Amino acid sequence: MPTLPENLEALPLLNPPAFPHCFVCGPENDHGLGLKIYRDGTDAVATYTPCAHQEGYPDRFHGGLVGLLVDEMLVYAGAPHNIWGMTAKVRYWLRQPIPIGAPLVLRGRLTQKSERGFRAVVSIHLPNDQLAAEGEGMCVVWSQLPASDATDDTPSSS
Repeated sequence: MPTLPENLEALPLLNPPAFPHCFVCGPENDHGLGLKIYRDGTDAVATYTPCAHQEGYPDRFHGGLVGLLVDEMLVYAGAPHNIWGMTAKVRYWLRQPIPIGAPLVLRGRLTQKSERGFRAVVSIHLPNDQLAAEGEGMCVVWSQLPASDATDDTPSSS
């Protein structure tokens, strides 16, 4: 589902104030990406536009930075369910080159949870709704953040 609500900023912001210096989502990191991640139902969603200084091949977003976005959205997939985790395993696939300056739609979705962690999938779409990258992975629950308030709308573990 690559589409987002028209007024993304009206959705609840998931970025926790406890991590102001995170390279990807920290608002106080002057060298970071400044990603704002929102709750869209039970998914985590964001938009991101690659900049010229993030180039890999000419006029293309660096593939390693795509992986960085996949990793971040993987962790945030648990946030709408009040589960915070740290990445234990992640993999991603680049489905097509991502042009510099192309606004991307990112979506993280929880697929399975347990007391110890969760699994999630991530998609990154181009403005024409074409899949540019996707990923999946596992996170372990981070015990320093509340995970006991998880809602009943999350998938059960198998």
